[in-house]
Amino acid sequence: MITKPLILICDDDPEILQTLHLSLRSSFEIKTANSVLKAKKLTEENDFDAAIIDLNFEGQEHDGIHLLDFMSKKSPGTFLIVLSGDNTTLRVIEAMRRKLFEFIVKDGKYFDSLLRTLTRATQIRVANREQAQKKFLTQSKEVKEILQKIDLILKSNTEAPILILGESGTGKEYLAQHVAMNLKMTAVTTNMGSIPKDMAESILFGHEKGSFTGATANKTGLFEAAHGGVLFLDEIGDTLLDIQTKLLRALDQKEIQSLGSNKTKKINVRIIAATHHDLPKQVQEGTFRLDLFQRLSTFIFRLPSLRDRPEDILYYANIFIEELSEDGARFTITPDGEQELLSYRWPGNIRELRNVIERIIVLSPKLKIDKATVAEAIRLGYAPSEIQISKVGVVKNNARREELVKALTEYNGNKAKAAITLGVSEATLYRWLQEFDLTKILSVEAFRKKPELSCD
Repeated sequence: MITKPLILICDDDPEILQTLHLSLRSSFEIKTANSVLKAKKLTEENDFDAAIIDLNFEGQEHDGIHLLDFMSKKSPGTFLIVLSGDNTTLRVIEAMRRKLFEFIVKDGKYFDSLLRTLTRATQIRVANREQAQKKFLTQSKEVKEILQKIDLILKSNTEAPILILGESGTGKEYLAQHVAMNLKMTAVTTNMGSIPKDMAESILFGHEKGSFTGATANKTGLFEAAHGGVLFLDEIGDTLLDIQTKLLRALDQKEIQSLGSNKTKKINVRIIAATHHDLPKQVQEGTFRLDLFQRLSTFIFRLPSLRDRPEDILYYANIFIEELSEDGARFTITPDGEQELLSYRWPGNIRELRNVIERIIVLSPKLKIDKATVAEAIRLGYAPSEIQISKVGVVKNNARREELVKALTEYNGNKAKAAITLGVSEATLYRWLQEFDLTKILSVEAFRKKPELSCD
């Protein structure tokens, strides 16, 4: 059963209360109060995700400022949204000094803004709770289906490994933490690609004192440390071949042998592995053992890239804004800013999105995150190229390069006009220039010199 976010609406106008209750009840559980006194009582009885509060309560003992202060102390996790028809009085100035999630002017067009704000606030509130429990955060239907299948696996008695595939930055480690949390087990994590070649066996399986130069004491390996819990082997595709052989033995026989020891130890470890590599291709090339791949791939889940789950882009963006903003700062994304975030392809996935939001918060003096702000933050970063490009992808890229050169040639290097012709944002066009190494030769200054351009 899905529980709706719980919202408090406090306003002395009965028409406003009725209208908002009818308009919002399909998505939220609503409780209304026509007085500050009643709102305080409801706050003591409920844990609200968000509260919509008017400021002016004529003829009542307390006003909206009093309720804001009360809820800040009594229910600090509730997101406070002021909805007021008065945007000039001292009361408004006092309200703005509080830690509000948003201040919305009660004019004839306030509802769309209120709905966006309320959706954002409640998503963050739920995400904060789930993050504390190490649950995987998503609004994607495809990813939610993956989580449902994983939950079915975890409810069974199988101890078969789980293999998670996906591009870098899609959240594979967070998914592994989600699995460990649902198993009520601790998780030990390592990145196989970052383990030094000459230390891999010792790090994974441990070593005995004197087994090599510098081994001054016995050392427990990661497998033994994860006994009774989960061992997450990130970037399993980067594992050295000789270590793959020892991994296979540990999985098949459920025992390990420390470096320098002639004894084996039984281990009980749930293995989760992940990689951005194409493992079947590595098997064909001989860089990954077929038997190890088969042992790891009982259950395979592929996390889609961020660009393939657009409903998560704004969801994560708002979570990162809340996480990274200083107390009192109320950054919000404008509609054209949202569109700019959605139109970018995010080759670095969730990790890149977080970096972009952090740049915006650190470098931008504006609290409104608009199209220009997003485009500049993306431009300041490094967009990693795709790890592997198919032949079809190469053909498409060549065609795109030709279209790019043609459009910019037609407008003498004017990127804004070229972007309109190509039907993309300026941020996307600029990224293409970087990808094809055309930034200098397709600049306005270069066109003034009439360069000779080639699409070869």
